[in-house]
Amino acid sequence: MDTEMLFSRRDGWVAPWVLDVETVESLRFSPPAGRTDPEVAIALTRLLYNDFVSYGTAGPGRRLDDENVPVVMKAHRTVLERPALKPPVRPFRTFDGPRGFGTYWRTNGTSGSRPARRDCVEQMMCEPPGHSEGGHPHGCGKQSPYGGLVSAK
Repeated sequence: MDTEMLFSRRDGWVAPWVLDVETVESLRFSPPAGRTDPEVAIALTRLLYNDFVSYGTAGPGRRLDDENVPVVMKAHRTVLERPALKPPVRPFRTFDGPRGFGTYWRTNGTSGSRPARRDCVEQMMCEPPGHSEGGHPHGCGKQSPYGGLVSAK
């Protein structure tokens, strides 16, 4: 499943792409026709990974905002839990604010280091269990419980 399927143009022609919240919400109940939970999980993982890395490195291409990233995170968690996969533990709920990724990285040793923030997101979302025994080398938190459904690279 391509992440583009999660977006639409409001006017169908020239308006910028926006997250189709209705589609994302529907993923919590079942995958779209012709798709499997693993395909949906991979698409949601890629979207979240790319957006959190983009935010943490001031890179271009961020497509989510503080209003809709929790919707995607909730759908991601539900889709992973359906086939009994353990979703990643994210100690943040948004990009900004007191429960945001920015606050998290500043209080966990990755302030001032874009590569450390990128590594932090990759570890939480992509590394298979046991890959980084004892936590992340940049002090970004504990090892991810996520099974590495997708390689971020």
